[in-house]
Amino acid sequence: MRRELPVLLTSIVGLILIVEHFFQVPEAMRTLVGHMQNWGVIIAAFALALAAVNLVRIHGVRISQGHPAWIQSVILLIGLFGTIFFGVVLGRDSTAFKFVFQALFSPLGAAFYAMTAFNLASASYRAFRAKNAQATVVLVAGVLLMLGRAPIGEVIWSRFPAIATWIMSVGNLAGSRGIMISIAVGVIGVGMRVLTGIDRSHLGVE
Repeated sequence: MRRELPVLLTSIVGLILIVEHFFQVPEAMRTLVGHMQNWGVIIAAFALALAAVNLVRIHGVRISQGHPAWIQSVILLIGLFGTIFFGVVLGRDSTAFKFVFQALFSPLGAAFYAMTAFNLASASYRAFRAKNAQATVVLVAGVLLMLGRAPIGEVIWSRFPAIATWIMSVGNLAGSRGIMISIAVGVIGVGMRVLTGIDRSHLGVE
């Protein structure tokens, strides 16, 4: 019963949400769906709080056991509790809370994206090696796109920006739509497995 009841509740709630989204239903059902969505937001908030507690527990154990990376755990916990204190006690409009975002969070985000750029450059170098026809197409499209987006490309040939625009609006859009369709089909498949009780991984069941 412990496993059957959560599966049954998942199926009922999922079917109600699907029916309300795709069909004309009575106002009472729309109100029920609104309440369900609000409950989902509340549960997600509690899950976030539980994740924070789990984070504190894991890094507290690392600090107490003298883990080699214990200093990073200390910095993480100081940042976590400091941000909570500044936001809850002093308010989001306080100078200290704004300092956390403007002097710490924003530079760290910029550094993260900078490292991502280097990783993308490395991956692009490996992908752009023309070992076969597909890699050659990727290489040619990438070079044309860079020439079309960079100011020097228009100086070399005025048609490079138009070619880059065509690649983005036709080739790239077609590929993106193919990926989105594949994702949609996968989500539908996973949703059907969850609604029918075939997939119970969300319950911790293999």
